Amino acid sequence: MLLTFHGHACVALDGGGARLVIDPGTLADSVSALVGATAILVTHEHPDHLDVESAVGAMRADELLTAHGTAGVLSMLAAAGAPPTRLHEVTPGQELRFGDARVAVGGGDHAPIHPRVPQVENRSFTVGMGDRTAHHPGDSFDLPAGGIDVLCLPVSGPWLRLAEAMDAAQAASARTVVPVHDALLSEVGHELVRRWLDTARLGGEYAYRPLDVGESLEV
Repeated sequence: MLLTFHGHACVALDGGGARLVIDPGTLADSVSALVGATAILVTHEHPDHLDVESAVGAMRADELLTAHGTAGVLSMLAAAGAPPTRLHEVTPGQELRFGDARVAVGGGDHAPIHPRVPQVENRSFTVGMGDRTAHHPGDSFDLPAGGIDVLCLPVSGPWLRLAEAMDAAQAASARTVVPVHDALLSEVGHELVRRWLDTARLGGEYAYRPLDVGESLEV
């Protein structure tokens, strides 16, 4: 499995005869991420996780490309002209197959931002390619029951406390933690997060592995 970070919450996973792009949003390099994609997996409908224009453009350019997400996600894509036959709603507990790649769908609701802000549905995706697994929780700290190789860990946002990210990093039983959802962080903020999540401070067995935009990690 090859994991490539495309900025903010967007990662592409290559392997098993598939290229799966998770959360190509407006704060990411979504156009590059979607080149050659087999499927688009969207955790929820917020624009930093779904760049509608880029996703629909990619679907128009590739008649085999499909999109998978919540009802809210699919409604936005359909309204922008995405082919409805290639839009697929996903629910927690569902399993998807793309070539030899496997996707277990989890989740429920977006983490609370404020009592006056409505919660939208949120899905998490655990992707298996060969004997490697990577987990993307969207805007939540929903974790899979078993161990994983890579956790894509949200580290900044209006719904997030860093202490919760630290707890999730410890609880996930991942070999590698890749920080995501980080577009709001300054250089100082990135360094602060790194110091708090590094296992030299927290203990634990995982490797903390920040990636630059466009950088890949062989899992």
